[in-house]
Amino acid sequence: MKKSYSVEKTFSGMRIDRWIRNIIKKIPQSLIEKNLRKGKIKLNGKKVKSSYKIKNDDEILLPGLIINNKNFMSK
Repeated sequence: MKKSYSVEKTFSGMRIDRWIRNIIKKIPQSLIEKNLRKGKIKLNGKKVKSSYKIKNDDEILLPGLIINNKNFMSK
């Protein structure tokens, strides 16, 4: 399942890992970091580091993340 998000103006300048934590509640930071390192989470079609500062209208693609209320697994 692919989820694509567009960054709103209010989140401009926020780190991508922090933005993901705001959008997907209760996801471990380690899972975010792992998926960013492996390139599963993409920003405008490219792999980015967790410290990347997002900008207005950036497209963030979160493919392959299975998110349940209790379990967080990566495909």
